[in-house]
Amino acid sequence: MEKIMKEEKIELVDRIMTALQKVIDPELQVDIVNLGLIYGINIEGKKATVKMTLTISGCPLSSYLQEQIQKAVLSVDGINECDVQLVWYPVWSPERMTLAAKRQLGMLDNPGEKAEIDATEQQQKIIDFSVPIKKLADEYPDFVQIMYDCGFTRIKIPGLLNTVGRVMTIPLGAQAMKIDLNKIKQAFKQKGYKVIE
Repeated sequence: MEKIMKEEKIELVDRIMTALQKVIDPELQVDIVNLGLIYGINIEGKKATVKMTLTISGCPLSSYLQEQIQKAVLSVDGINECDVQLVWYPVWSPERMTLAAKRQLGMLDNPGEKAEIDATEQQQKIIDFSVPIKKLADEYPDFVQIMYDCGFTRIKIPGLLNTVGRVMTIPLGAQAMKIDLNKIKQAFKQKGYKVIE
């Protein structure tokens, strides 16, 4: 019963993240999910609490943006109340943006710079447990398969990484799926990764 509840919550978060992709930041003209502004979604009964930040620290959440977020969240079946919590930590940086957002804003124009970043990343494979799984999957081609082999079979569901994966970290996922965190650590270490908690 508890497992069904957890799975239903994961699916609800998934649907909320998909709905939030329609909310466009008025200044940057990129949706708030691809900008990496959504830090978490908590569901209690039929109420969803969205934890988010803004690109400029201390900037108040405009009523327009708040309305759009609430409208998007309330459009999801099973949710009839939405609370938006503004948080300033961890501080937002362009690193939180997806490749799609960076491309849209013309931030990947210098191929030499990108190749340099890629070379550095290949030398040192690091799995940071505080980083959302979507970002890790974008960085490391073998990430999804390692997670799948550890028991995260849902990771291969189409769209899961682009929705829940943007807020789900490895420890959160392990807790939801009842998978031993040490088993995951060992699996990554065996593949040459350094694990940071």
